Amino acid sequence: MNLKQSQLIVKPRDYNGTLDVPSSKSAANRILILACTVDEPVVVSNIPLSHDVENLINCLRKVGLNIEREGNSLTVTNSFPKCERKLSSPLVLETGDGGTTTRFLIPFLALGQETYIVEPEGRMKERPIEDLAVTLKNLGVAVSLGEKGWMSIQGPFGEIPKSLVVNAEKTTQHITALSLALRKSDIEPENMKYSTSYWEMTKDLINKFNGGQREFVVPVDFSSMSYPLALGAVLGSVHVKNCLEVDNFQADAILIEVLKQMNHQVSLASDGLRVKRTESPETIDFDCANCPDLVPTLAFLCSKIEGDSKLKNIDVLKYKESDRLKEIIHLLDLYKIKNSYDESADVLTITGQRAAQLESFELTPPIDHRIVMISYLFLRANGGGSLTNGHCVSKSFGNFFEVIDCDS
Repeated sequence: MNLKQSQLIVKPRDYNGTLDVPSSKSAANRILILACTVDEPVVVSNIPLSHDVENLINCLRKVGLNIEREGNSLTVTNSFPKCERKLSSPLVLETGDGGTTTRFLIPFLALGQETYIVEPEGRMKERPIEDLAVTLKNLGVAVSLGEKGWMSIQGPFGEIPKSLVVNAEKTTQHITALSLALRKSDIEPENMKYSTSYWEMTKDLINKFNGGQREFVVPVDFSSMSYPLALGAVLGSVHVKNCLEVDNFQADAILIEVLKQMNHQVSLASDGLRVKRTESPETIDFDCANCPDLVPTLAFLCSKIEGDSKLKNIDVLKYKESDRLKEIIHLLDLYKIKNSYDESADVLTITGQRAAQLESFELTPPIDHRIVMISYLFLRANGGGSLTNGHCVSKSFGNFFEVIDCDS
C-alpha cells in the first residue's frame, strides 16, 4: 500500500500483539555525528528504520564521509573535516523534517571550511533555530538565515572558549548539536526545563567516544514502543520481544513505571517486555517536562481511565512537527473526552471514560508521525474509521502499521 496516497481503514478490535520495535533514532543520530569526528573506524549496529537517520546518512555521505552498510549495521571509515572536498559552489544538503537531523548537522558542518546550505522541509523550517545560529556566529562561524536557502554555514570555528554556556530553554537539541561537534569542549546548559534525559544521553555518548569506544549497538526506541504498549494496556496485551532492558537515558522509558502506576500488569524478563490491561486503571498526575514526546501516548491512556488525570509542563509540544498540544485536544474533543488546558499553569486535565466512543471517523492528522500513530490508537480503541498521512510514520517507526496489525 502507498500510504502517502491511501486511506488506511482501521477496524475497532482488541489487541494482543507480539512484535519487535525499532531502535532509537535519537541515539543513532548522536552516534553517527560523533562517529564522523574520529579517525578510527566506528561500527554501529541495530540502525533503526527511520527516514530521519537515512537523511542524516545521506547528508554525511555528500560531504565526503565513507559509510559502509551491511544489513542494519554500518561502519564509518573516515572523518570530517579531513574528508572535506573543495567546492566550486555551496553544497545543498536536504535534511528532511527531522529536528535531530537538521540541528545536529549544522555545527558539525562548521568544523569544515566550505560553504553548505541546509534545506529542511515541512514544519522544521518554523521550529526554533535562531539561538543556535547566534551561538555559532559568536564562535566565528559564518551563518545566514533566509539569504541563500534556509541556512548557509561556512566554518571553521574561531577560538573556542574553555567553557561555553548555551541556552536550552526551548530545546536541548541546540546544546546537543554543539557538544557533538565540539566533543572535547566544556559546554553547559542554562534554563534547561525539558528533555534532560536526552542531554544525559549526549554526555554519556561523548564520554564513551572520548574514552576510545568505537563499537556501538543502538538501543530499542522507547518512544516508538509507547504506542503498542498503550494499545496493549487499553485493548488486551502486548509482548515486545526485543526490549530486554530499560535504557534510562531515554526519557520515554518512564512509561514502564507510569503503566505500573496506572495499575496495568508489567513484566520485564529475558524474553522481553510484557504489558497486560487491568480492569481497574488508576488516574495519574504526571510532570511531562522530561518526556514531551510521550504526551500524546499518555493522553490516549488517560482518555481510557475514569476520573481526572493531569499532564503537566507540556507547552513545548507547540514547537514540534505540529502543534501537538492543539492536535491532542482536538482528538479528545472529537471523542467527547472532557478536558481542559490551563495555560498559565501549563496543565492538561483529562477526564477519561472506559466506554468506547462508537462513532466512526475519517481522520486527517497533520504530517506528524506521533500524531498519526496516536490517531490510529484512538480509532482502534473506539469506533474505527479511516486514517490518512500514514506515510509519515517512516520518520521513526517505518513498519508501524504492519507490526501493529499482526496480532498474535
